[in-house]
Amino acid sequence: MALSEVKNKYMDRAKEVGSVFLLQPIDALGFLEDCLACGLKLEGVEGFSITADGAYQPHQEHSNDISDTTSSQSEFVEETKKFISKRIGTGIWFEVVFSE
Repeated sequence: MALSEVKNKYMDRAKEVGSVFLLQPIDALGFLEDCLACGLKLEGVEGFSITADGAYQPHQEHSNDISDTTSSQSEFVEETKKFISKRIGTGIWFEVVFSE
């Protein structure tokens, strides 16, 4: 399954504007697992809030990027799962970035 096929599975729960595909934390965790099962490489996550007027506001403090760590891929995946889990119920949405 390719990344586009995994995205299709979550389309009904996502907010998508242009190339930004946002998921709430629970769905972001499922998306992460599905992408990993397809052999895709996790590059990072970026957290966003959605304002009352529908604008997307990125938040650096809710983002995690593999280029900012010396962790192995498997360690980074586990760190990212914990990172996302800590934000359940906060109103933060995530863009989960993978490379094919």
